[in-house]
Amino acid sequence: MMHNDSNVTGGVGRRQLLLNTAGVFSLFGLGGVLQKTAVAANSAAAIVLTPQEEQGPYFVDGQLERKDVLYDTSTGTVQSGLHLFLKITINQVVGEVVTPLTGARFDIWEANAAGVYSDEASEDTTGENFLRGYQIADSNGVVEFLTIYPGWYSGRTPHIHGMVRLYSGTTLTYMFETQFFFPDSLTAEIYQLEPYASRASGQNTFNTTDRVFNYTDCTTGATSGDELLWTVVRANSSYMTAWN
Repeated sequence: MMHNDSNVTGGVGRRQLLLNTAGVFSLFGLGGVLQKTAVAANSAAAIVLTPQEEQGPYFVDGQLERKDVLYDTSTGTVQSGLHLFLKITINQVVGEVVTPLTGARFDIWEANAAGVYSDEASEDTTGENFLRGYQIADSNGVVEFLTIYPGWYSGRTPHIHGMVRLYSGTTLTYMFETQFFFPDSLTAEIYQLEPYASRASGQNTFNTTDRVFNYTDCTTGATSGDELLWTVVRANSSYMTAWN
């Protein structure tokens, strides 16, 4: 079961957080562009609050404030893969009112197309920082990143980690972690392309079998991964999706 208690004093409760996401994938060779748009909500009664997910073992603090996380600043190497422009709107819910969480710090981190995280001794990437970074939410609660569609690694379905933090001065007052997922059908289509295709046949975990995806949201009773899933439909030469 997913828990909804806060582990940091102050701020809003664990589940009083709404993340709207929007993204654009450049699907070269797949017949179009995937567009992901957010549906606006101005009432708590109209939305499902973002489920908390576990932080996982690969979080590394102290990353750079940057929008483009494609490259490693120590080597200049740019990660290959399908580019993903990610726009996240961070809102807090107090009573029935949804307002932007201006000034929140939002970190993302993910595995590259080979299923490897940066800055991990176990991955032989110590000191590298590709596909990691943070942004500070603007007056509309918005942060933006340029990254890639994540690769798989053993035991996990493709996903992107996200973390919201609030500070009073240098004191951490609130922290919220989650993970974002993709439809297995979309992953199968994208994994026909290099640099994913050469290792796609070895993928051993999908949304249906991923432990984190299949946690239960204790508030709604739904599978939390379904609430964090970017559902995609085909529209002529484009791919389009929307998520509240």
